[in-house]
Amino acid sequence: MTFTISPTPSLIFDMRQLPLIVGALYGGRRVLVFLIFTLISYRFFLGVDDGYYASFIIYSILFFILWYLIPRFTIAIKTKDKVKIAGIAASFGIVFLFAVIFFVNPNVNTFKLISLIILFSTQFVGIIFFVILIERSRTERMIIDELKKLEKLKIVSEIAASISQGVRNPLTVTRGFIQLLRGTDIPDDKKDMYIKLSLEELDRAEEIITDYLTFAKPSLENVKLLDLTDELTYVIKVVSPYATMYNVTILSEFSPNLFIAGEKQKFHQCLINLIKNGIEAMPDGGELSIKLEQEEDNAVIHIQDSGVGMTEEQVKRLGTPYYTTKNKGTGLGTMVVFSIIKVMQGEISVKSKAGVGTCFTLAFPIVKQNID
Repeated sequence: MTFTISPTPSLIFDMRQLPLIVGALYGGRRVLVFLIFTLISYRFFLGVDDGYYASFIIYSILFFILWYLIPRFTIAIKTKDKVKIAGIAASFGIVFLFAVIFFVNPNVNTFKLISLIILFSTQFVGIIFFVILIERSRTERMIIDELKKLEKLKIVSEIAASISQGVRNPLTVTRGFIQLLRGTDIPDDKKDMYIKLSLEELDRAEEIITDYLTFAKPSLENVKLLDLTDELTYVIKVVSPYATMYNVTILSEFSPNLFIAGEKQKFHQCLINLIKNGIEAMPDGGELSIKLEQEEDNAVIHIQDSGVGMTEEQVKRLGTPYYTTKNKGTGLGTMVVFSIIKVMQGEISVKSKAGVGTCFTLAFPIVKQNID
């Protein structure tokens, strides 16, 4: 209304109907009242003349037409129905403007008539274009939302499948051994073996359930100040027998006095999972390097193995449900690692090359130790 178009000195045109009609149809009757009030008030501010009274009459009539069309526009589902209703509203607005122009100035020359047709057609097309654009955007957003829901359901189903498979197998094995123990002619050494294997299978099932619970609820409950040198030293002692079984040598290099905030048990679980993965990636033996250093305000842990390595595609899929590079596994261990690191405000990056090895890099914010 402020920046109008004047093809001829006696013709002033603007696009006020476009935001009025589109805004009212999508905003509802309250928005319609606000827009009409704003439009008429601003037109009064621009000056009271014959054009103001004509505008008042035009938009008063258009107000009642839109008031009638808004509920029908709201319940319309198909885009073509919404476009039809918007077209009707735009057509009424154009007809009223034409009627007022010809009433005020009945002797309209050819140039002015062509200019009016072009300008009003532009306004009509603009209203239709915005309705189609908004509806397309809404449809695309709905599709994206549905895809997100389907992705979440897929993740849940994959996790459920991994849990059921991981737990069912050891339970089936344990059930078989218990049935064998019912026999009366089983030697004592066989009984001890069956009991040992049953307990190992039950421990494996418990480990899978623990991993799932940690992934499902990765919150920290008992946050303490952790000395990374002490924690890494403890974890290395825990996994050293496992490394010896695989003929793997663990090399360590620690920068002292680096502290982070976290829950000790879950932090240990995170490190043990990564170190065990590194050890198992070297079936013929090798060296596993664990390095702790400070980079700016972060404590950085590098866990480097010289194992089979991974391809770029395998690295990208790490931490996703039911993905593992092992022959036997559920992929939950790596998911737990990613969850724990995230909840501890840390970051993890992986570099790997097939046939060369893999390096996991963990970065955590350093916490200053208070010295009294």
